[in-house]
Formats: sequence, C-alpha cells, structure tokens
Amino acid sequence: MSSDLRTALAVSGLFLMPGALGAQELIALDEIVVETEAPSADLATASETTVDAEQLQTEFQGASLDTVLRSMAGVTTEGEGGEMAVNIRGLQDHGRVAVTIDGMRQNFARSGHGANGTFSVDEEMLREVSVTRGAGAKSGAIAGAVELRRVTAEDILKDGARTGGDLRLRYGTLSESPTVHGALAARLSQTVDIMLAATHKEESDYTAPDGTRVYAWQQSRSLLGTLGVNTDNGQRFTLSLDRTDKDFLSGVASGYPRDNDMRSRSLRFGYEAEDILGWRVEGSLYRTETRLQQATLDATTLAATGVGRSYDTATNGLLLTAQNYLMIAGREHDVTLTLEGFRDSADVDDPSGSLTPSGAREIWSLAAVDRIALGAGTLTLGLSADSYRLDSEQGRASGAALSPRIALELPLGASFTLHAAAAMAYRPPSLNETLVSGMHPEPADFQIEPNPDLDPEKSRSVELGLSYARRDLLTQGDRLDLRATIYRNTVDDYIGLERVGGLFDSYYQYGNIDKVRIDGLEIEARYDAGQLFAGLAAQLIDGTDRSTGEELDRTAPDRLVMTLGLRSADLRREAGTRITVSGSKTGSSLTYGAWRTVDLFFRQEITDAAEFGLTLNNIFDQSYTPHLDTQPQPGFNAQASLILRF
Repeated sequence: MSSDLRTALAVSGLFLMPGALGAQELIALDEIVVETEAPSADLATASETTVDAEQLQTEFQGASLDTVLRSMAGVTTEGEGGEMAVNIRGLQDHGRVAVTIDGMRQNFARSGHGANGTFSVDEEMLREVSVTRGAGAKSGAIAGAVELRRVTAEDILKDGARTGGDLRLRYGTLSESPTVHGALAARLSQTVDIMLAATHKEESDYTAPDGTRVYAWQQSRSLLGTLGVNTDNGQRFTLSLDRTDKDFLSGVASGYPRDNDMRSRSLRFGYEAEDILGWRVEGSLYRTETRLQQATLDATTLAATGVGRSYDTATNGLLLTAQNYLMIAGREHDVTLTLEGFRDSADVDDPSGSLTPSGAREIWSLAAVDRIALGAGTLTLGLSADSYRLDSEQGRASGAALSPRIALELPLGASFTLHAAAAMAYRPPSLNETLVSGMHPEPADFQIEPNPDLDPEKSRSVELGLSYARRDLLTQGDRLDLRATIYRNTVDDYIGLERVGGLFDSYYQYGNIDKVRIDGLEIEARYDAGQLFAGLAAQLIDGTDRSTGEELDRTAPDRLVMTLGLRSADLRREAGTRITVSGSKTGSSLTYGAWRTVDLFFRQEITDAAEFGLTLNNIFDQSYTPHLDTQPQPGFNAQASLILRF
C-alpha cells in the first residue's frame, strides 16, 4: 500500500479537526451526507452515506453509478458492460452486500471469474443512493447494503402541482448517441397520482490514454410506471412496474468475447400507513426477474459463432416494517420490527455445461431494534433471527441463527458524539457455492463438486467512531459535519474455492477456509457555507486471510476523494472540482498501480425551469485502472446536459 497516500490521509484528517479550520475550505465532498442520527431500522448502528437527488444532478450529472459509489469511503465496484457488483469494506459476492432498488432485492448471480452477484440499473431514474457499511445492514449482508431509490410522482409534482415533467438531454465524448430521459406525473384527483418515466442511452467504445482499445459500447432502454392511491385515514397504496433492457459486449480483452442481452423486470405493490394501533407501517410485495442471454463471438472478428447460454433469476419477496415510540419504565423506546422473506428461483441453460446451478433459495428474517433514550445518549439493542433453505438437483441445505447487535451514541459536550457498536451477522451459503457441480471450461479444465455441508459465514464486527457537528462555525449559517470511524470485521467459516484430494484424484469445492479479518479507518466530512462547500472522504483498509496470512485480493487500496465548490450569491450557478487519489495494491494476486484524477463540474440555472450542466472528467488525461476493473478507464472526456422542468 502507498505510504505517501497514507500520510496524505492522516494529514487530511488533522486538517479537518476543529483546531485546523483554516484548511477546511480547501477540502470537500459536497455529495456526501454524513448520517449521524437515526440508523437503519435493520441495524443497531451504521456508518451511512447518502447522495440525494440534488447532488446527483450537480456533482454527478449523468455519471455512472460506479462513479457515485467510489466517491464514498469504504466502497468500490466491479463489473463489465451493463452488470455491476458492489464491494463494501473489502467484501462482496454471494450476498455479502445486499442491493435493493425501491426495496426490492437484486439477487441475480452467476459463477465466473468476475463478480458473483450483479445487478443492472438505469442511473437516470435514480433520485437517491444510500450505502450502509457494517455487518447486519440487511439479512445475510455481512458487509453492508446499497439502497437505490428511483423517481416517484412526489419528486416531479412540486408545491401541489397537478401535472409536471422532467426532461434531460445529455451528450458527450463517450456517447454513441444523445441520452434522453423523461418523466411525466399527474394528480388525477386528490387521492390518485400516476407517473411514467423512460430513458434511452447508448455509450461508445473508447481508446484509453495508454492506447488500449476498450469495447465499452452498450445500449440501454428503460421504462418505469407508478400508480399511487391515498386514503383519507393516512394510508397509501402504490403499484409500480418497470423494465430495463441492456445490450453490451464482455470478455473481449480476455479473448472470450460474448454479446450480452440483459433484461430486467419488476412488479411491486407497496403500502404505507401512518397509524395502525399506534404503529407506523410500511410494506411491499414484489417480483423481480433478470434474464441474461449470452452469444459467443469470434475472438478475431467478433462475429457470432452460434453458441449461446442463458441465466434466469426470479425473486418473489416480502418486506414489512413497523415502528412505534413507547414509554417503558420511564424511558422512551423507538422500536422497529422488520419481517423480510424472499425466494430466488434460478434457471440456467448452457449446452456446454455451466458452473451456475439451477435451483431455489429461500430466506426469512425477523429483526427487532430498540433505540433507548438514556439522557442525552442513546443505547440501541438489536436481534435478528434468520433462516435459509437451498434446493437443487445436486442436493439440499438449510440452517438458522440468531444475530445480536448493540450500539451506543454518547454526546461529549456540545459538538462531539462518540459512537460505538458491536454486531454479529450471518450469511447463508449461496446456491453457486453449495450446490455447484461440473467441469471448469477449457483451457483450465478441472472438476468442481457440490458441498451441501457448507457452514454459513459468521461475522463479528466492532466500530468506534467520533463525530463533530457544528453550525455558525466560521460564518453565520454555515455547517461542519465530520465523522471518523475505525472498525474490525472478523468472518469465521469464510467460504472460498479450495482444492480437495490427492495428486491424481483432486477436485475443487467451495469450503469454509477459516477466518478473514478486515481492519479499516474511514473519514467523511462536509463543510457548507452556502456559497462555499467543502468536504472529504478517505479510507484505509487492511484485509488478511488468517489461515495463510496473505492479503485479501478484494480489499481496496487506500483512497482519498476531495471536492471543492463555489456557488453564486443567488445560488443559480455552481462550479467545483473533485480530486481522487488512489494508492497502489501490490500485496495480493491482484495488483494495481496508484493513480490520481481531477474532474470539473459546472451547473447554471438558465430559468426557473431550465438548467445547463457540463462535466470535464480526467482533465489531465491520466491512464489508470481502478481496483477490481480489468480495463483502463477513459482519458479526458466531457459531457453537456440540459434539464427542462415543466
């Protein structure tokens, strides 16, 4: 790891402390909101970062989701073409990170040399991106959770308007054709509202600064429709349907190119009630379907060879939460109950033989969280009961466990707050680990056998954090938020692929390979004085396989992200820069060099209903490959945006 970057991170942390306020105006991350209040209902405590709609439209106008996520401490991504996987604090794959879109689990998975557990989303539809770091953020998630919220009628219909719309046009050096996104909403009556949104986007291939030709073309089309009905007694019923189609190439650089058609569909029924016997209730029933069809291409001509395969995953899910404020023994209790259940059905059609098994997985979870007021502090107690069942032609597996959590938030004076937490979490083995069976494709042909006796992974994590929040610090109305967190996550019975047997009768099998331990430091900060905003996101991560002493491949290098921005006096113009500094990774089988990039962004309100945006990315044309990527990123690129609201 880069000692220079570690020094920079340490110095940056010192500059952000209240004793060095003069330096705060030089470092920023306006897109990061440090959440230090109520944690997720599924977690005793959490390090949470949220990017809202305004920040998505300014600092990240038209950016890919991986750009947004990589601006957060402790988060990185992996993917190719239209697929993406998220890595939080060095862990990913097989459900270690739970990803939801509007509360719906994204559980598509297939075995391969890349990520195992990917999803696809239309970034233009997004209005909020929230990441919770830490064990137990969702059932089975020992690393954390990513929650993506898409546009709703409430986002479009402002100030009681009966109709409204949002039209976005974007075009840039990486665009094959202009990106067009539109959303229309209407209140049909005092109780009924509807919305329809659509996007067409086509990206182009590019040549990286080092001369590598990267086949990054992809075309995506998406539709989203919602219907909402409000009742006089504070209840709301919603129905949403969506589809996202993505076409892209993969495997060109490795010599095994494929044409990919990825089709995602979902149907969701939602329910909200402000008061049912004193409880605030939210619930949803949903079904998501993802189908990936791949056609093998000739490695030289990229012409279709006629060989294909397909992967289908359908998820039926239920999510129900109830919250109430109770007085027990003279103390205020904020109680949240969560019931979640989902069933995945995987169907694989691969004439050449697949290492992704067909079958079904069913998971149920019941969690209770109690936030207890202790004077100025808060004690949070949590307990979840989780169970799983796997079924396929290769066998069956099942299990259950209890996972406790505890956290404490303790004010230290007027501005400082101490955060401490300990949590246990439980990740059931996936179908692709437990019941996989077959021969690895040539040239590395070897047998992989199922292991229905796999034990679930068990995570034990601890966090200690210190936050500082103060208003009117340098000028009237400004605000500084700072949070530094150190953590340790130890995973027992970690599941990985290992060789079994002797020289002449060996095969591979997923097994419990003892322990991994991940230690880290995260710093997030934001300073906002209206016309000036500044902040920082930094991470130090060390991951070790305790059975071998080796560094984990998927723990990200040290990273520092800084942003500085200015707004005009009337707040109608905004300009800023984002600087990303990543250290090198050389201590594992995956090696990456250090790199730095500088991006610029600009936004100008033309009228109350129109605004122009411009982003200039990698302005120094640096050649770099982020951790977990296999292809170099684009050099200098630009994109212009026009947003119309009516």
